[in-house]
Amino acid sequence: MPTNGAEPQAMTWYTRRDTAAGWGIASLIWLIAVVVSLILLLHIVFVFVGASPSNEFVDFINDAAYTLAWVFRGLFDVANDKLQVLLNYGVAVLVYLGLARLIGSFVP
Repeated sequence: MPTNGAEPQAMTWYTRRDTAAGWGIASLIWLIAVVVSLILLLHIVFVFVGASPSNEFVDFINDAAYTLAWVFRGLFDVANDKLQVLLNYGVAVLVYLGLARLIGSFVP
Protein backbone atom coordinates (compact mmCIF):
# COMPACT_ATOMS: atom_id res chain seq x y z
CA MET A 1 0.00 0.00 0.00
CA PRO A 2 1.58 3.32 -1.03
CA THR A 3 2.01 5.81 1.79
CA ASN A 4 2.22 8.89 -0.43
CA GLY A 5 -1.49 8.96 -1.29
CA ALA A 6 -1.07 7.42 -4.75
CA GLU A 7 -3.46 4.83 -6.10
CA PRO A 8 -2.42 1.25 -5.24
CA GLN A 9 -1.19 -0.75 -8.21
CA ALA A 10 -2.31 -4.25 -9.05
CA MET A 11 0.02 -6.93 -7.70
CA THR A 12 1.97 -8.73 -10.36
CA TRP A 13 5.01 -10.95 -10.23
CA TYR A 14 7.33 -8.05 -11.07
CA THR A 15 5.86 -5.48 -8.67
CA ARG A 16 5.93 -7.69 -5.57
CA ARG A 17 9.68 -7.46 -5.07
CA ASP A 18 10.17 -5.31 -1.99
CA THR A 19 13.95 -5.11 -2.13
CA ALA A 20 16.74 -4.95 -4.65
CA ALA A 21 18.04 -8.18 -3.09
CA GLY A 22 14.71 -9.85 -3.91
CA TRP A 23 15.07 -8.77 -7.52
CA GLY A 24 18.64 -10.07 -7.59
CA ILE A 25 17.80 -13.44 -6.08
CA ALA A 26 14.78 -13.95 -8.34
CA SER A 27 16.84 -12.94 -11.37
CA LEU A 28 19.63 -15.33 -10.38
CA ILE A 29 17.17 -18.21 -9.99
CA TRP A 30 15.70 -17.44 -13.42
CA LEU A 31 19.17 -17.09 -15.01
CA ILE A 32 20.25 -20.49 -13.69
CA ALA A 33 17.06 -22.09 -15.02
CA VAL A 34 17.55 -20.47 -18.43
CA VAL A 35 21.16 -21.68 -18.67
CA VAL A 36 20.13 -25.21 -17.66
CA SER A 37 17.28 -25.10 -20.18
CA LEU A 38 19.60 -23.91 -22.95
CA ILE A 39 21.93 -26.83 -22.29
CA LEU A 40 19.02 -29.26 -22.46
CA LEU A 41 17.66 -27.62 -25.62
CA LEU A 42 21.08 -27.72 -27.28
CA HIS A 43 21.24 -31.44 -26.53
CA ILE A 44 17.84 -31.92 -28.17
CA VAL A 45 18.99 -29.98 -31.24
CA PHE A 46 22.26 -31.93 -31.43
CA VAL A 47 20.35 -35.23 -31.33
CA PHE A 48 17.94 -34.10 -34.03
CA VAL A 49 20.63 -32.84 -36.42
CA GLY A 50 22.94 -35.78 -35.74
CA ALA A 51 25.84 -33.78 -34.34
CA SER A 52 29.08 -35.71 -33.97
CA PRO A 53 29.45 -37.00 -30.40
CA SER A 54 33.23 -37.00 -30.85
CA ASN A 55 33.21 -33.18 -30.97
CA GLU A 56 34.32 -31.81 -27.58
CA PHE A 57 31.59 -29.15 -27.37
CA VAL A 58 28.84 -31.59 -28.35
CA ASP A 59 30.23 -34.13 -25.89
CA PHE A 60 30.30 -31.51 -23.10
CA ILE A 61 26.69 -30.46 -23.78
CA ASN A 62 25.55 -34.09 -23.98
CA ASP A 63 27.23 -34.94 -20.66
CA ALA A 64 25.84 -31.84 -18.96
CA ALA A 65 22.34 -32.48 -20.32
CA TYR A 66 22.50 -36.12 -19.24
CA THR A 67 23.34 -35.00 -15.70
CA LEU A 68 20.72 -32.22 -15.61
CA ALA A 69 17.91 -34.47 -16.88
CA TRP A 70 18.60 -37.12 -14.24
CA VAL A 71 14.97 -37.75 -13.22
CA PHE A 72 13.45 -37.21 -16.64
CA ARG A 73 15.64 -39.47 -18.80
CA GLY A 74 13.40 -42.53 -18.48
CA LEU A 75 10.09 -40.71 -18.19
CA PHE A 76 8.87 -41.71 -21.66
CA ASP A 77 9.81 -44.93 -23.40
CA VAL A 78 9.02 -44.73 -27.11
CA ALA A 79 10.44 -46.62 -30.08
CA ASN A 80 11.81 -43.52 -31.84
CA ASP A 81 15.02 -42.40 -30.10
CA LYS A 82 14.74 -38.80 -31.26
CA LEU A 83 11.17 -38.52 -30.05
CA GLN A 84 12.19 -40.02 -26.72
CA VAL A 85 14.94 -37.41 -26.30
CA LEU A 86 12.52 -34.64 -27.26
CA LEU A 87 9.90 -35.78 -24.76
CA ASN A 88 12.20 -36.55 -21.84
CA TYR A 89 14.51 -33.57 -22.14
CA GLY A 90 11.67 -31.26 -23.23
CA VAL A 91 9.75 -32.07 -20.06
CA ALA A 92 12.92 -31.35 -18.08
CA VAL A 93 13.15 -27.90 -19.70
CA LEU A 94 9.53 -27.12 -18.84
CA VAL A 95 9.95 -28.31 -15.25
CA TYR A 96 13.16 -26.32 -14.70
CA LEU A 97 11.60 -23.13 -16.07
CA GLY A 98 8.34 -23.69 -14.20
CA LEU A 99 10.10 -24.35 -10.89
CA ALA A 100 12.31 -21.30 -11.34
CA ARG A 101 9.27 -19.15 -11.97
CA LEU A 102 7.47 -20.61 -8.98
CA ILE A 103 10.43 -20.32 -6.61
CA GLY A 104 11.21 -16.81 -7.87
CA SER A 105 7.66 -15.72 -7.15
CA PHE A 106 8.14 -16.50 -3.45
CA VAL A 107 11.30 -14.38 -3.12
CA PRO A 108 10.42 -11.19 -1.21
